[in-house]
Amino acid sequence: MPRANARPGGAAFPDSGAAASGGTVSAAYLRTVLDYGEAEGVSTAEQLAAAGIDGQALALPAARVPCARYLALLDWLEARTGDPHVGLHAGAQFRPRHYAEMGYVVLTTPTVREAVLQGIRYEALANDIGRTRLVESAEGGEMRWAPLHGPLSRHAHELHMATWSVFAQWLLGDSVHARLVLFPHAAPPDVREHERVFGCPVVFGADRHAMQLDAALLARPSLQADAEMQAQMTRIADAQLRQHAAADAGSDEIARMRAFVRGALAQGEPTLAAAAACLRLPVRTLQRRLQARGLSYSILVDGERHALAVQYLADPAMPLAQLAMQLGFSEQSAFTHAFKRWTQQTPTAWRQHHVLGARD
Repeated sequence: MPRANARPGGAAFPDSGAAASGGTVSAAYLRTVLDYGEAEGVSTAEQLAAAGIDGQALALPAARVPCARYLALLDWLEARTGDPHVGLHAGAQFRPRHYAEMGYVVLTTPTVREAVLQGIRYEALANDIGRTRLVESAEGGEMRWAPLHGPLSRHAHELHMATWSVFAQWLLGDSVHARLVLFPHAAPPDVREHERVFGCPVVFGADRHAMQLDAALLARPSLQADAEMQAQMTRIADAQLRQHAAADAGSDEIARMRAFVRGALAQGEPTLAAAAACLRLPVRTLQRRLQARGLSYSILVDGERHALAVQYLADPAMPLAQLAMQLGFSEQSAFTHAFKRWTQQTPTAWRQHHVLGARD
């Protein structure tokens, strides 16, 4: 059963601005959570709908998801599955493909130490919500991960740390363990599950988020070392890193465009030309900025409509006809058709299951 203070099982988290944390995670990194949900019997479609994430946009190359929606998905999945350690368990099922090309750069390095350094170099490709650094001494090294945009949930911390632990096992082919794991959040009532996953002592309430590794472990050769494959994957990852940096430079315009679309929908679907005029950018420049983020204008509008629809449906007093009008649809049937495309459910069925049902 979910914990007494867990969010209601049907609650949705549509507003990407609802959390304090900024930054994004890659679609591959998000798949770590989605795959865990699938293994627990929760479909990807239900998970995406609950967190207000557009499945179509997620399929685009270089697709990214706002950190707030990633955190919301973790919180929702805890309540939906009743697993109080959802981040820990999702991270424990990590696979190299969840880091996409970056994962194979790291996997094919000559040593564990080099793998850590390559992981730090390409970290933003997986997520730019935190940053890792390696602090070395004669005894070994400490990987420290710090949030970049504000506090993160314990689920996010535990998932990230668990992926490190699992990756070491992929590198070395056996049950290797860190010397010590440290978390900044409070300890759960029972820490045995954390000690089982990490295979070492786990300290809570620490002043940092870190994993301590012995010098001998850092020096061990990777069983997956492959210089030719690493060179090939590095070229791809370098190109992706340049693309991500260019996209990040245009992130302010994307945020402003999302705000413009949300504000304009009640008057009908806003055009790309209107959005460009609002941002004082040429239409083609705006299109290039969107493409660099793995988006198109139509997908961005569709995603904002989806997120707002989930937000409005959470208010059971709001009539569907009014909701459709607020989203810029000409009639309620057009909204129903779009919502079924997003969630495989009608708005009425979704509201009954996720809002009204959660109150029973």
